[in-house]
Amino acid sequence: MKRSRSAAGKVYDVEVHGKKRRVTVPEDPKPEDVLADALRENLSPHAVAAIAAYLQPVRTMDAEVVRQVTWFRELLTTVVGGEDEMNRLCEEVGL
Repeated sequence: MKRSRSAAGKVYDVEVHGKKRRVTVPEDPKPEDVLADALRENLSPHAVAAIAAYLQPVRTMDAEVVRQVTWFRELLTTVVGGEDEMNRLCEEVGL
């Protein structure tokens, strides 16, 4: 079995029932993409924006905690379509 890479995933040259076939196996999704999809499927854009808004003023004595919360807030902001969209959604729910 020979293996190579493509933009869509890993490509394998295999033999099936005596015939050679090329098979593409998709790459595993990134964990943050899985999380973003779960947020989109389970929360309204308004809820995501509200959560992000409450995370914005995070202050702790632990820089790593601040980094992680900031990363999560940025992911939430991306999920709703960016900073302008997040601000618009927050205004709509009174934040």
